[in-house]
Amino acid sequence: MDNVIKQRLKLEQKKADILMQEAKMKIRERKARTRHLIELGGLVVKAKLDRLPANSLLEALVSLQNELIQHPHVQDQWTQAGKNIFDQKNDQNLLS
Repeated sequence: MDNVIKQRLKLEQKKADILMQEAKMKIRERKARTRHLIELGGLVVKAKLDRLPANSLLEALVSLQNELIQHPHVQDQWTQAGKNIFDQKNDQNLLS
């Protein structure tokens, strides 16, 4: 009987450890999501669209999504153009 009690205690400890790990994972996921949203906001600022009303910005983003649906290849062009913009800004920062 004593052995059963010890096994039960070990299982309860493992369960508590799993619950703790799950809570920590949820916190990490929430922080990663928050960081991602902040980065997206930074891109809006970098593109100088942060002064647009929310409705206008949303419509612009929906239009971009529609463009991607109609012309999936355009993402490659956008990716290269965006890389070029980042590279130019990094070069300007190095020269300043």
